[in-house]
Amino acid sequence: MSTRRWISLLFCACLPGWAGADECHEALAMFDYARAAQLAQVRLAEQARDGSALMCEGRAAYETGRFVAALDILRRAEALQPQGEACTYLYNWLTVTLRKLGREREAMQYGQAALARARGETSRQNLATALHNFAGLMWERLDASNAIALYLESVPLNPDLSERSASLNNLGLIFQALGQPVAAEQRLQEAIEINREHGHFHHLGKHLMNLGNLHREQRRFAEAASLLEEGAILIERVGDLYWQAVAARYRGWLARDQRDWAAAGRWLAEAARSYELAGAVADAQSTRAELARL
Repeated sequence: MSTRRWISLLFCACLPGWAGADECHEALAMFDYARAAQLAQVRLAEQARDGSALMCEGRAAYETGRFVAALDILRRAEALQPQGEACTYLYNWLTVTLRKLGREREAMQYGQAALARARGETSRQNLATALHNFAGLMWERLDASNAIALYLESVPLNPDLSERSASLNNLGLIFQALGQPVAAEQRLQEAIEINREHGHFHHLGKHLMNLGNLHREQRRFAEAASLLEEGAILIERVGDLYWQAVAARYRGWLARDQRDWAAAGRWLAEAARSYELAGAVADAQSTRAELARL
């Protein structure tokens, strides 16, 4: 798989449908995933069928790149048979988690169900999230025109600025893959500005690294290295295993393009290991294939 074709789109599910304004979800909003998981576990020890606590714990697992664990927790929440917007909220999270695990068919089923439900609800957040996630699924099918249209529909609807930035980021990555670097950089910079202004450091780390990778493709190696370093530090701060893998992969590509074969090998091997730990099997396999071609 070419490096131009491979991009790591951001999938989101930020609606507090089941999630009320409680301490656990407030911790998630502050990117304190360890505390969120701890608070959820305390509540679940008292009440194992607390749907809100299960969703909080599942989100904490997902955001730190523990996708197998996240899916197990979300299945427990699904067994509670949530209704209304809480069900749509859960379906959005099942969509993104199954996608990361490479279970495309199931992800599409939940993504379609979430979007259909959201179009009949009053929540702008539910609809914006479902549009965002379904756009990513369309891009996975190489349907660029529908993916772009869905992201553009999601952005103005979305009251969650961090998720809005993720849509802008993904538009940038699609334009990058389509060979439109000026449009790509514009969208990535818009995403970065939102995150810098509002302190969304987890998303900021991802978007900085994506811009760094764009600069790598343009052979702006010094700028690429600086952005990758800044982004990787922010990702380490939240302990996101999946995006630690992305950071290592991007650094491997940068080293390869600079003909530092030893460093490229080390970074790509680290990326493959981290993907495997996250349960992202397809990403691990494609990274090992890149390593074999060095």
